[in-house]
Amino acid sequence: MRRRSMLRKALFTGCALFLLPALLLAQDGKLRGTVSDRESGDPLIGANVTIGGTTLGAATDLNGDYVVLGVPAGVYTLQVSYIGYQNVSISNVRVSAGLTTTQDFKLASSAIEVAALEVVAERPLVQRNTTNTVRLTTTEDIQNLPIRGLQNIVALNAGTVQQDGVLYVRGGRMNEVAYYVDGVTATNPLFNTENISVVQEAIEEIQLQSGGFTAEHGGANSAIVRTTIRTGGPAFKATVDYRTDDFAKAGEKFLGTTSQGFRNVVVTLGGPVGSKLRYFVTGQHNYLRNRSATFIEPFNFSNLVDDGLTGRPAGGPLPDAVAFKRNFLPNNQRYDNQGQGTLVYNLSNALKFRLTGSYQHQRFPLNHSSFYSALNNLFWTREQRLVTKRGLGSLKLTHLINPTTFYEVNVNYTDRNSKTFDPVFGDDWIKYGDRREHEAAGEDVSAWRGLFEGPIAYSTIFRFLFTHPQTPINGYSKDSQTSLGGSVDFTSQLNKNIELKVGGRLDRWTMRSYSVGSSSGALIYLFGADGSSPRTFPDEYVRRVELADVADISYYGWDVDGVNKINSGPNGPQHPVFGSAYLQSKLEYRDLILNMGLRYERIDAKILRPANIEDPAFDKTNDYIKEDELIQTDPYDFLLPRLNFAFPVTANTVFYAQYGKYIQMPNLNDLYRGGVRTLSRDVSTITRSLYGFFGQYVGYTAKPERTDQFELGIRQALTDNFAFTVTAFYKDLNDQLRLDRVLADGTGNLAAGTPIFVGWVNNDFGTSKGLEMTLELRRIKRMAARVNYTLSNTRGTGSDSRSTRVAVSDATISSYPTLTYNLNYNQAHRGTVVLDYRFNQGDGGPILQGLGLNALLTFNSGHNYTKINEPYNLGQANPWNVGTRATQDPRGRNPVEPINSSTTPWNFNVDLTLDKLVKLSSFNLKFYANVLNLFNTRHIINLYETTGTDDDDGWLKSPLAAQYIAIPNYLDFYQAINLENRWGYFLATGNDLWGSPRQIRFGVTVEY
Repeated sequence: MRRRSMLRKALFTGCALFLLPALLLAQDGKLRGTVSDRESGDPLIGANVTIGGTTLGAATDLNGDYVVLGVPAGVYTLQVSYIGYQNVSISNVRVSAGLTTTQDFKLASSAIEVAALEVVAERPLVQRNTTNTVRLTTTEDIQNLPIRGLQNIVALNAGTVQQDGVLYVRGGRMNEVAYYVDGVTATNPLFNTENISVVQEAIEEIQLQSGGFTAEHGGANSAIVRTTIRTGGPAFKATVDYRTDDFAKAGEKFLGTTSQGFRNVVVTLGGPVGSKLRYFVTGQHNYLRNRSATFIEPFNFSNLVDDGLTGRPAGGPLPDAVAFKRNFLPNNQRYDNQGQGTLVYNLSNALKFRLTGSYQHQRFPLNHSSFYSALNNLFWTREQRLVTKRGLGSLKLTHLINPTTFYEVNVNYTDRNSKTFDPVFGDDWIKYGDRREHEAAGEDVSAWRGLFEGPIAYSTIFRFLFTHPQTPINGYSKDSQTSLGGSVDFTSQLNKNIELKVGGRLDRWTMRSYSVGSSSGALIYLFGADGSSPRTFPDEYVRRVELADVADISYYGWDVDGVNKINSGPNGPQHPVFGSAYLQSKLEYRDLILNMGLRYERIDAKILRPANIEDPAFDKTNDYIKEDELIQTDPYDFLLPRLNFAFPVTANTVFYAQYGKYIQMPNLNDLYRGGVRTLSRDVSTITRSLYGFFGQYVGYTAKPERTDQFELGIRQALTDNFAFTVTAFYKDLNDQLRLDRVLADGTGNLAAGTPIFVGWVNNDFGTSKGLEMTLELRRIKRMAARVNYTLSNTRGTGSDSRSTRVAVSDATISSYPTLTYNLNYNQAHRGTVVLDYRFNQGDGGPILQGLGLNALLTFNSGHNYTKINEPYNLGQANPWNVGTRATQDPRGRNPVEPINSSTTPWNFNVDLTLDKLVKLSSFNLKFYANVLNLFNTRHIINLYETTGTDDDDGWLKSPLAAQYIAIPNYLDFYQAINLENRWGYFLATGNDLWGSPRQIRFGVTVEY
């Protein structure tokens, strides 16, 4: 086995080295077309086509055809000249990354006395050269939308679902989207989430390839999102944008709307430095007084007292009134600063360098992020802070060997690190639970129970708990993920019809993680309850094993104290490697476009596992796995064919179809777990569990998930200004992850079929099928419109990888799904309507000119869920969360119907932007208002599974509730926190029953 593994490594290394001179996702587009005589239609041979503001261009061939490769995404002016003919200039021509833009020219003879022709191009309604579904959102589209955020913009497209803040594409599970920024991977494989966010004003275009992407793309089962950052133009340009809703105090209203304390400032600068260098930089500062826009019904309980059930004196007062203001969560602010920039240097007509950089610093407190935590921590003055930093740097070389051949070489570095900590003591987590340290910091510690024990929580009415103000933070965590990668793409236009691309990519990550669950536990164990009994250890090995156990420390890449980095060995960082190579040929004819490709992917997650799975080698004295006998999982290799073709029947009609195979590794955070210490607990014959409800899951049993996708569509322009696209798709979802019992194979001491432990196993499957339709109306008499609609059905044996946690929780109720059902995020109908009505300059008189209105309507038919019986006893719940007991702990749920037979209600939402552009001599001023949720509707996005409503969990109607209702204040307090404000639902799911309330933001943009 080892010899075979070494052979695979050698083969992969050889392939990577072979591709290295030829290693990024191609970010440039292609321009092609024909130059002909306007009168006769004859081709003009040798006409010169140039792209304004660049050194790019081409001459037409014997057929009058031209091709320009390696054009950066953006909007350009094209010029064509030919001896004996009038020059023609066409502006506003958009070239998109990885796509072909066709622009033909018809020239008039110079014998005809006409001035040089200048034409403003309009965005094509039909993409003739695209063989799969590509949804484009340009900077012009973005600037008029009332919403902000990449996820929100992408979710406007057909084929997408956004539910509970999570993006799903064409029925794939959460986190099946790969993100790229300027061609560099911006996906963090530890979580399979977006790693780099781009300031909205810095975006040139966003591409959503919702399945069916060609062989040059990979690393995702559902979609690719490619964001291109703007570059500087031929002239200096600067903008300053400021918007805010901070016109009222917390809980108060302005124009009938509560304020979230939103303030956002964006500055952009761009232009040339000399003739060869162009730059673009942007910076953004964002502040939210309340980062969770949530419907909160205000309440005030000013006379509650302690009930004495936690050991405090009964009848004693609480620190303050239990009160909340309308739509406001206290101590829930967020600070976010970020910046991006590009630098393009044209060394010569054939050699260009592009430098891209991005940095983001974000911080906010964790202890008040939802109504559930904000209420329980209402009196807690201590802040548990989360700080996250993200950075990206990439350098791309583009070398044009000749007008029809070029290659791109890209090297890039990404870094993300986050930390959850007490701002007073920082990284010194051992001080968190030490009363002496808090006293030395000048804090009140009078309520502490002991040297290493904080104060008792307040309890009121009947064990409703509030954190004491002096309570110390007991946990600490930090993690980092850095990557060094590179790619090469070689492109050659072999002739006017055939384009050949070959390339590869290699990314190596370094991942570290560290978390402490109990600072006080560590202190008591190390020094005794009174601090006078320091513990001694025979050696460092025993110390780290025992300390990790009592303090609940999980770690890799740092030592057990979280102080020093470990760079090698079993407790060193994780080093997953992702490699790929592809070969792709694109044939472009007038009536046929064929894109054939083959992609190779290697995923080497290097997950630690015992050499003997059934009987791992253990230090039985300390019940700790023998680290020197751990091995790494083998890499996975895949060959993935892709076939795309399109039939441009006419200039206005294109049929297209696609088939492809795709793979993606599940998020590595679930598979790496907490390093050797967690692995030791999960596989120990003493502590391992056959039941996985509480989180003992083995990660090394997982492998990549697979998807097969088919798509068929038509693009049709009905008039010069109106077009539609209809796409049908079908997906086979295979090898999806779920929790399952891992069984002995009979080769060891255990009989075949004997359960060993619970692990991540690729046993789920499903299908997704649907019909997508887009309608686009180009601006006519001030009005432009776009409609996206999706009809789909997604079925499977599990909505997410944890859907089977009930099945593995108890052998007596163990039952794994064998038939598919509608998944939790299935929305049969979903759509968006964007209407844009505006007056151009000189239109409508001085008052109306420059006035615009953008209305965004989104709708969906709700998602599936399962109705369950109302609780017949408290079980492990309490009288405050019993209404959502079975939602929080599904082991006690009792369905009254087949899985996901019910559906939440339809939702209709309207967002609006109203703006006015004023042009001055050197400046442009734009005043605007963004209104989110125009009608302040309480959109029902989830329901109580017990009652099928959003305002009643069913508990108070139960005969079991009578004894609690008799307790003074219980009924009023339960109604206030649960039925009016969803405390129990937040606790059970982390989600809300309702969408966000209305927000009104006013802003101004100054453009020079």
